[in-house]
Parts: sequence; C-alpha cells; structure tokens
Amino acid sequence: MSDSPAPPQDAATGRADSFRTGFDGRRMREYKGLPIYAAPGLHEAAAALLGAAVEPGARVLEFGAGSGAMSLRLDDAGYRVTASDLFAESFRPRHVPFVAADLNGPFAAQWPEGFDAVMALEIVEHLENPRHMLRQIRALLPKGGRLVLSTPNIANPVSQALFLRRGVFQWFRDVDYREQGHITPQSPWMLEKALEEAGFAIRGEQAVSNPFRRVRKLGWRVRLLAPLFALLGGLPPTRRGEVWLVEAEAV
Repeated sequence: MSDSPAPPQDAATGRADSFRTGFDGRRMREYKGLPIYAAPGLHEAAAALLGAAVEPGARVLEFGAGSGAMSLRLDDAGYRVTASDLFAESFRPRHVPFVAADLNGPFAAQWPEGFDAVMALEIVEHLENPRHMLRQIRALLPKGGRLVLSTPNIANPVSQALFLRRGVFQWFRDVDYREQGHITPQSPWMLEKALEEAGFAIRGEQAVSNPFRRVRKLGWRVRLLAPLFALLGGLPPTRRGEVWLVEAEAV
C-alpha cells in the first residue's frame, strides 16, 4: 500500500465531497425548502447587492450553488440564472441550468458567451488559488459586468482574538479544514488587492452576520479578548462582520 499523498485534484474533490455531505442531519436555514449553507442573512444581503447593480433579466452565473437556494432566489427575482458547482447531486431546482465546474482549473472556457454578472458566495476559501478564480471570472464578464463575492472575514475581532490565542483564524481551525474544506483564509485587504489586480473595482461592501454568535465555543480567553479587539480596532464597520460581502465592477 502506497503512502504517497493523494494527487491535488483528488484532495480538492475529497474536501468538496466532505463539505457536501458534512451537513447531513443538521438543521439549516432554508429558501423554499432548500438548505442554505451560509451565515445568517448572507443570501438576502447578496441578492440585494446584486439587485441594486443589475436589472432583472440579466444573465447571472452562480458558483458554489450547493442545494440551489440562491439560484432559485435569483430565478424568482427575474434573472436568467445558470448554476455551477463541483457536484450536481445536491442541486435541486431542475428548471435552472446547471454546469459542473472545477474552479481550480480553467473554467471560463466552458462559457465562451459570458455573463452579465457572477455570484460566488463562500467559495474562495475552498480554493487553492483565489486569484486564479478571480481572473477566470473576469474573463466571463464584459466591461461593466458585476461580481458579488463573499468569504469568512478573518479580520473580524473574534477572529483576531482567536489568532492571538491559538494561531488560527475563525472558521479556519483544523475542524473547518477537515469538514468544510476551508483551506485558504483571505482578509478583506487581501481580496481587495486581488480583485483590483484581476480587473475589478469595488463598488459596495458590507459586513454580514455577528462574529460573536458562536464565540462561547472558542473558550473564555477568546470571549474576553474579542470585545477588546472590537473596541480598539480601526477597521471600518463593513469589515468587522463574520462574513465580508463585496460587489465589484469589471473595469
């Protein structure tokens, strides 16, 4: 029996499969019966950001579609939606076109016609190279096209306190690596630079969900330190939430 590590593609697929099956039996928020694998309020906030920038009828590609909760929400709002994920098994809205794609590869070639907007919620932290993903998304959009993107915010005060105590960020502990495939932490500052270099300009951003909602599980020292970081930190309110949500324009 070989002790050599799994090839990178097999490892990435294994992490994604672990995330896909890891929520079995857990109570989830839902949209029309479809489970939402995201922080509270994220889907609603992302849909509002897109709605403020892109008119109904536009062609929208959703990456990380999961069960299809967001794709169905966007379809209900009047967008022409195409959904994509690494796996098709969990996606339920059969009337919404679905195309499997590996975002670690050259996926833009699958859609030569492009889109008016792309939504990629809670996906960059699962990827080996977020900058590659952003460059590929830019290739899918015309000038003026829109990207709505989110990721766990490692700059929030709870995450800062956890890093001081344990050297890991909120949502990037061993259990998150193993069960959710969170392998690439990205701060708002890091993603802002990556977006700019990929050809995007940020037009809107906001904090989503309270980072303190699960702080009790992180130990009493983190519970004591986190409010100090919240009080003394100099980050704008839009970069203090559990999740950082951003809307960017292709320039």
